[in-house]
Amino acid sequence: MPISAHPFDMYSWYINAVGIIRNGPTSMQLFPPFNRYMMIPVAYSYNWFAGFFSSGTIPMASLPSALNFYPSANIQYVPGMLFNSVMKTPFLISDVAIAFLLYKIVEELTHNKGLAEKAAFLWFLNPFVIWISSAWGMWDTLPALFSLVAFYFLLRKKYALAAVFLSLGVASKLYPALFLVPIAVYIFRLSPVGDRWKNCLKFFSVFTGATVLLFIPYFGMIESFFTDYFLVHPTVSGVAPNHLTIAVAYGLSYWSVYSLHLLLNLPVSAEVISYVSIVSILLVALALVLVYWRTVKMHFQRPAYDLALALLLPVFALYLSYRIICEQFFIWAIPFMVILCVGGRIKGAFYWAASLVALLYVFLNCPLPFFFLPLAPWYTNALLGMIHAVWAVGTLRFVALAVLGCVFSILLVFMLFQLFTTRASQKIAGKTFSQEPNNKTQLH
Repeated sequence: MPISAHPFDMYSWYINAVGIIRNGPTSMQLFPPFNRYMMIPVAYSYNWFAGFFSSGTIPMASLPSALNFYPSANIQYVPGMLFNSVMKTPFLISDVAIAFLLYKIVEELTHNKGLAEKAAFLWFLNPFVIWISSAWGMWDTLPALFSLVAFYFLLRKKYALAAVFLSLGVASKLYPALFLVPIAVYIFRLSPVGDRWKNCLKFFSVFTGATVLLFIPYFGMIESFFTDYFLVHPTVSGVAPNHLTIAVAYGLSYWSVYSLHLLLNLPVSAEVISYVSIVSILLVALALVLVYWRTVKMHFQRPAYDLALALLLPVFALYLSYRIICEQFFIWAIPFMVILCVGGRIKGAFYWAASLVALLYVFLNCPLPFFFLPLAPWYTNALLGMIHAVWAVGTLRFVALAVLGCVFSILLVFMLFQLFTTRASQKIAGKTFSQEPNNKTQLH
């Protein structure tokens, strides 16, 4: 946690924290809104700890130019080890909480502590999860936690609590809103006939109220956020060292093949950007319609596994349709993949293969040496040597990124095929998941 960080993201966090300390909590605008709510205690905690420990930053201008991976972003400082640690503490807490919750869910479902430990370890000891939270310093573990807590309360039929935590997930990152349709189907299927509409109304009224409260200061930013993310091209690291280039599609997806046009330095016209954006949005809509249609046909005879599947499907649909799948987005799917993996619905080999591909993509997209800039004052020459080795690889790095993106999509397709052809009766570690516990011990 102290010695590594994504250079641009951690600098952004640092600037936000300094702004809060100097100008107060209302001075910062972040979207989705939970990011701001999280940054307020982080900023003041950092300021308090700085009174006892060294909290210096490293001026980027004091480092060799080769160590600046984002020159166009005008990064002024490399945050010090204290800020890195304080900033990542909520992510570490979230990772521990998810591991505990996975243990509890699987233990209650199977009454098998060995399988519960396996579920916790599949998450907590996954190198990709560790890297995103503790090395990179990205907050995707937080919406994953809120979504899993909502899942847990849904199994216990505590619909109001589930709605509150799903709302917190949406306020952290908007993707949990994809779960609303599967949750509606789940509540409707498992509620007594006379309580179906009442339970659905309870969930959605609480969800709507909590979401409105969380988003009140940010309603004006919603439209611009969607416009920027879905219709406007992003900037990503390009072919040449220390240069930012426009990309239309990239990430853990077959769409990453499109980014190979950067190798030829081909211009990207506004017409191309518009066309690719429209095609991508149409694919997202089609994919979601297909998975929601499949979800409506589910009867949730095995509630826990079927609900995990119903929540995983729209995330997979997004991964296999949208043109920009940042590598940290894979965190969203992992908790539900773990439950299905332990339940025999996903092969462990596919789970680990997808995690490895995502981890390799992280290391290549923002090359590994740039994550260790907090160590630059002491290991400048070592980092420079690593960076020169990366640039020596040249265009092969971008070909490798495209290949990894395609492999990730292929692995998802294989997992979908297995999910639709395998029932939760497969034996895993000597335990048969042919049925869930009886009514006296089943999660309510």
